[in-house]
Amino acid sequence: MTEKEQAKLKNYVLWLLSRQEYSKAQIAKKLAARCEDNEFIEKLILWCEDYGFIDDIRYAESFVRRQINKGLGLMRIKNEAYQKGVSADLVQTIVEELEIDWYLQAQSAYNKKFTNTSSSLDFKEKAKRIRYMSYRGFNHEQIEFAMQTSPSNE
Repeated sequence: MTEKEQAKLKNYVLWLLSRQEYSKAQIAKKLAARCEDNEFIEKLILWCEDYGFIDDIRYAESFVRRQINKGLGLMRIKNEAYQKGVSADLVQTIVEELEIDWYLQAQSAYNKKFTNTSSSLDFKEKAKRIRYMSYRGFNHEQIEFAMQTSPSNE
């Protein structure tokens, strides 16, 4: 690989990182699509880490906060973080530091989606709501809590 190609890749990485945060795994994947020299990719990633351009902890904290603000549950957050190359342990540590009440998070997500509801739901409608909340990453207890404490059930 020539120095010109290396400089081009370095500029590409800096351009990517100037636009948004990426995990180390995401950057490695993007570089692998443009370059087959794995040794250079590793050196470039280490260089970015040394200068603080890539920081998986900072990325994970930002990612988790964004997902929580979207109204997602822990299971979905962990799954999406895994897909982006962030370890489940790191996500769990960040979530514990943030001290999120997942029951209130589920209740908020439920009330936001299902604002106008009747107190009696037929089986089909209840199943639809449970599927929606499950897809958002909440467990069964959190979903039951959200459905029972929604304003329409009071």
